[in-house]
Amino acid sequence: MTSPADDLVVSGGGSTAVATTELFEAAGRLERTRGLIGECLRQARAIGSPIGGGPAGQVGLPAEAVAAEQDLAAAARLMVDAIGSVERLRLALLLAAEGYGYAERAVDLAATRVAARLAAVAGRTLPVLAVLFLPTLAGAVAGAAIGAGIGVGVGAAERAILPGSDQTDPGIALGRWLRQNRAVLSDPILVKLVRLSVMSVDDFGGGLLGISPDIVALLGEDGAGVLGLASSSLVIAALVRPAGMLRETPVVVAERSAPIAVSRASSYADRAGRIPVGAAQVRIDRYRTPGSADRFEVYIGGTRDFSPVAGAEPWDMTSNVDALSGVDAGSVRVVREAMAQAGVTASTAVVITGYSQGGLIAAQLAASGDFDIRGLFTLGAPAGQVPVPAEIPWVAIEHTDDLVPAFGGTWASAAPVIVRRQLFAGRPVDTRITLPAHQLDAYRQTAAAADRSNERRLTEGIARLDRFGDGAKSVDSVLYRAERVASRD
Repeated sequence: MTSPADDLVVSGGGSTAVATTELFEAAGRLERTRGLIGECLRQARAIGSPIGGGPAGQVGLPAEAVAAEQDLAAAARLMVDAIGSVERLRLALLLAAEGYGYAERAVDLAATRVAARLAAVAGRTLPVLAVLFLPTLAGAVAGAAIGAGIGVGVGAAERAILPGSDQTDPGIALGRWLRQNRAVLSDPILVKLVRLSVMSVDDFGGGLLGISPDIVALLGEDGAGVLGLASSSLVIAALVRPAGMLRETPVVVAERSAPIAVSRASSYADRAGRIPVGAAQVRIDRYRTPGSADRFEVYIGGTRDFSPVAGAEPWDMTSNVDALSGVDAGSVRVVREAMAQAGVTASTAVVITGYSQGGLIAAQLAASGDFDIRGLFTLGAPAGQVPVPAEIPWVAIEHTDDLVPAFGGTWASAAPVIVRRQLFAGRPVDTRITLPAHQLDAYRQTAAAADRSNERRLTEGIARLDRFGDGAKSVDSVLYRAERVASRD
């Protein structure tokens, strides 16, 4: 029996069914049971047929033979009934999963539409609210950032952002409350609210500009696709760049390791374990097969620098925002350069695994059409709005108590197999870390749980990924580290 924190919820992959892996595995066991009973039925009928062939053939048979035939016929009827019962139960489980999937989609759609309307109203009323509440709002935002552990020390931040503030300031009070209640940042309800808010940014902007919500809807994700998360990210970046934030710079691959021999990747957990940590941001494994073109598995790490001002690290907030915008972020350019150095071309077969920002980069590369992507595996990635072609197999793992994937919006632009897990279900949140459900180690544990599952979409997904290495006689691995180059402007 699994605990709530160990159970996975699987959706997507071209199916409307949404349920726990335990339910899907139960349906699979029932299907196998039906097959076993069907085989027993076939054998019973084959045995009973030569005995007498029915009541007319029982004349002159020994009493034992007649009884045996009758018993076999009775057993056959029971098996037919059992097959019907098992199949009805199996279909009931699948229908429950389908019904849950439809209900979840209906609720999500309704919530998205309500959030969009509220955002539009908020945008229209913002000018009035700004005049009335801007000082308090500024203090609250600054205090929240301080309380969440973002930026410099509390005292320095207060002096820099809120001159003359004291402990009665609402922002400072909010900051103090967040420091004492970090668990709220890992609340699945907050994660859902953030996802809805992200999807409503364009509606808020439309309200601010006085544009009708119906016009915004026509231009948004469900309409022409002109407005949405990408366009909103572009606008945000444009607004803050005059202040020196989120400015892109040139990037260079500063260091690459010597190739070392490794084994081929063989599971979800194995691939999650190969995602680079530390100084290196990219790992590329080359599969060599005599007489065939080399194949590559690319592993991309997550954000290393959370400052809005670009420094030496390309895996920063600047790249995060630009990657969400769909423009050529510094980290995306690094991965492209590393792939080119490794020998990857437009016709080279590639599988990509990425965590956090690395998963967003992986999805952007798959959506670009510039590479022959044979598979995609992402963990904790804000990539819901990246339009990855449906023909590219994609398994995406996300924790429902992790805020980071929520910043990618809803999964409306692609159809991956989505594996969800509430990391802290039934146990207290680790408040020593600001976003504990986003930690790579936690996602590696969830990847291992996916390996243990017998859910069809998960087993088929890993089988496709593992077949990528078939026939390879050797595998070598190289790590890449990149840096930003200071811009001259």
